[in-house]
Amino acid sequence: MSAPSRVYALSRSAAAEWLASIDTHRARRALESDLDFVADLHALEFPTTYATAHGLVHDPDLLTFVVEADGTPIGYASGHVTADGAGQLDYMAVVPDARGVGDGHVLLAATLAALFAEADLDELRLAVEEHRKPAIRFYEKHGFTRVH
Repeated sequence: MSAPSRVYALSRSAAAEWLASIDTHRARRALESDLDFVADLHALEFPTTYATAHGLVHDPDLLTFVVEADGTPIGYASGHVTADGAGQLDYMAVVPDARGVGDGHVLLAATLAALFAEADLDELRLAVEEHRKPAIRFYEKHGFTRVH
């Protein structure tokens, strides 16, 4: 049984100003060489999930990004556009030692910009488990509002 989750939404207009202000040069699409990193962090943060790191890196329907510090991957995020045309941020994680210094902002900005552009979306959604208070604060700080 999975933990209770909250669903949040972010409109393109609410994201526009802060997305434009973030330099996303340290974030890039995930590569085959990122597979072990994504697998380790994914297993740490989402141990009971259905998704595999292989799928996150190789599935052409997913937009998976990695953020680096000093040339080393420190976080990843993955999302997709659903069959009905909605945007969904599926996963986001930053290694514990790199949290709170701004790398998550870069990763989120790069991933959301790509998702908004993928299908000219007006809104993106995500689900976050209720016990992940720092993640909830992070998403709310970036304009996500709770819808469920």
